[in-house]
Amino acid sequence: MLKKALSALLLCGALFSGQYAAHAGEHTFFRVKNPDAQLRHEADSDELRAVAEEAADALRERHGFSARKPARQLP
Repeated sequence: MLKKALSALLLCGALFSGQYAAHAGEHTFFRVKNPDAQLRHEADSDELRAVAEEAADALRERHGFSARKPARQLP
């Protein structure tokens, strides 16, 4: 009986500790300034990624590297 009561008490404590910490201001939330700024940031990231991929492709072509590993021939 005591074991069940202690288990129930620990379970309730574990369930409500996160909720208490959230209300006590322990959690840090990262806020987005506004949706437009977030979309501009993602667009800039996509543009930079595309430029980097194009540069890598040009480098591969210039130096004769292939983007894929050569097919392995079975004996």
